[in-house]
Amino acid sequence: MGKEKNGIWGSSLLNSRIKSANVQNSERWLGYFVGPGMLYIAYFVVAGTYLNVFYTDVVKVGGLWGGLFLTLMPFLSKLLDVVTNIVMGRIVDHTRNLQGKARPWVFIAGPLIAVAGILMYAVPESSDLVKMIWIVITYKLYFAFSFTIYNMSHTLMVPLSTRNTRQRDGLALFNNMGTAMLPGALVYMLFPLLALPWMGVDKSRWLTVMTIFSIICIPAVLLEYYFTKERITEDARGKGEAENVISLKQQMGACFSDRYWIIMLAFYLVWQIYNNWQSTSLVYYCNWVLGTYNDGSTQTIVNAVGQAPLGLGVFLLWPIARKLGKQKTTILGMTLSIIGCIIGFLQPRSMGMVLISLVIRSFGLLPTYLMAAMLAEAMDHVEWKSGFRCDGFSASVASITITIGMGVAIGLFNLGLSITGYTAPAADGSWSAQSAGVQSYLIFGYFIVPLITYAIVLVLMLFFDVEKHAAQVQADIIARHKAEAEARGEVYMSIEERAAKEQEEQDRIAEVKRIEELKEKCRRKGLNFEEEEAKYQAKKAAKEAKKR
Repeated sequence: MGKEKNGIWGSSLLNSRIKSANVQNSERWLGYFVGPGMLYIAYFVVAGTYLNVFYTDVVKVGGLWGGLFLTLMPFLSKLLDVVTNIVMGRIVDHTRNLQGKARPWVFIAGPLIAVAGILMYAVPESSDLVKMIWIVITYKLYFAFSFTIYNMSHTLMVPLSTRNTRQRDGLALFNNMGTAMLPGALVYMLFPLLALPWMGVDKSRWLTVMTIFSIICIPAVLLEYYFTKERITEDARGKGEAENVISLKQQMGACFSDRYWIIMLAFYLVWQIYNNWQSTSLVYYCNWVLGTYNDGSTQTIVNAVGQAPLGLGVFLLWPIARKLGKQKTTILGMTLSIIGCIIGFLQPRSMGMVLISLVIRSFGLLPTYLMAAMLAEAMDHVEWKSGFRCDGFSASVASITITIGMGVAIGLFNLGLSITGYTAPAADGSWSAQSAGVQSYLIFGYFIVPLITYAIVLVLMLFFDVEKHAAQVQADIIARHKAEAEARGEVYMSIEERAAKEQEEQDRIAEVKRIEELKEKCRRKGLNFEEEEAKYQAKKAAKEAKKR
């Protein structure tokens, strides 16, 4: 992908279905809601919430090396993944393609994630050593290679979508709704109700279900690919900036000297540790503290009630955010979530109190839908200060936080299971209650770890006031681009202006073609061209009058 217009990427079959310089409804719903939502459903089922349960309860490798295998493997594996994230970031920066710098990699990632997901659950019936080798290799194939490609490119889709901050905020909302609400509805409600009781600890059934979910990734990335558009990349290409690749050292210097970018880095790291811990601990907490093992109802009830505010409250989020600003809205939300955690921790075995705590907590988490927009604002601020964009490096770092966050969270969680004496169900699916130490540990993990996370995010947001500079930042960036174009002896044209001009030319060509076709029709049928043209113009005028 080193040269523009090379290979299959120049084919019209691979062109985005989004043509407008303004964000379209199909873009919002298909490219940023349904597409990413489908992929994250597969991700949370296959690689997030239930993978650790598969390792501890089905394959039963939780006790290997005295519990150290599942403690160290995720953490050490993720440290190595940092290299692949940095490399992928540079690849994205060097991508020269008619389809953009990130979209082509979204397209490529789908089949890779599908294959890697299936292989993770195809652990052979063999010795413990063979199982460990298989797990390590497939784990890295999924996270270090396949998902890194997708996550790196997907992270950039909102920041590269448009400079129109209102439209971009809307895309960020749809993106976060898709990657949170859709998985929440299926992964945390229907899956434990319909699938888990049937799967039990039967490895072949686990493989069947996870194969189905892995394959979902392919149509998911096709929707995201075809219904997104990198307007900022096209804008840079239109000004002749595409060949100007900023060095990694320059990007690092620009990013790490910007306090807003550093705050977002800290947020993403803390949030990923929390998010992976929470999704993993959820199953264990419901199985061993609040309910019984794979009872099919406890997880469903907890998540149905806990996820409902995320769907209902999203309609209140943007009016509140526009009135208070993203910063204050997030601070208010984190405060509410802290209160929810305290309520749940005081009565962790009472379904009623736990549900009340989750409702409060979920309403408080609504502002996390704003984070993609806040990251975009931080990246714009870096560009404003430095004079260049740091898309590849920022995407690398965002992906690295996911990588490290998962490794730290899963490793520490499994260490806690080992120390407190967790016992897996028997091969026939029978089980006995966990010790008081294990249950106390699961309660701590489900309520206190989130509380600490929300407190940290609240403190970070106290210093994230970039939104008050956003309008001036955008104005200054556009003014800089105009000055650069004039210095090159060119007339600056924004992507909106170029799109309008291109549309005008296409309309002109279409009109010429229409007249030619009408003349040919009149010749064949012996009609009067002037009369037929007058009829057409009259119909056209009537339609335009109705629109007004």
